[in-house]
Amino acid sequence: MGGSRHDLVTIIGKARAQAKEILTLLESQGHPQTKQSSSLYLALVVIQKRLQAVASEAPPLCQFVPEREQLAGLCEGALAAIKPLLEEAVRIARTH
Repeated sequence: MGGSRHDLVTIIGKARAQAKEILTLLESQGHPQTKQSSSLYLALVVIQKRLQAVASEAPPLCQFVPEREQLAGLCEGALAAIKPLLEEAVRIARTH
């Protein structure tokens, strides 16, 4: 796995872990953002798995930019803490 792909996997992993913590908290509170949080968490799980694919099977990093930008747009309210990680992931993908 190349350096930039590794960095991206690390950042998405951090975002995923943070999204899972927030999802668990929101679920326990019956918070109105629970569904949005669940969607964000599941999307991050899928992105992380795609990034970890064998290099020959993994899509180019730039392919993930629109998806990550869309996810960053979901990061409002209780999910705002995840937005900087997704913005960093977009920056890395754009430069490679």
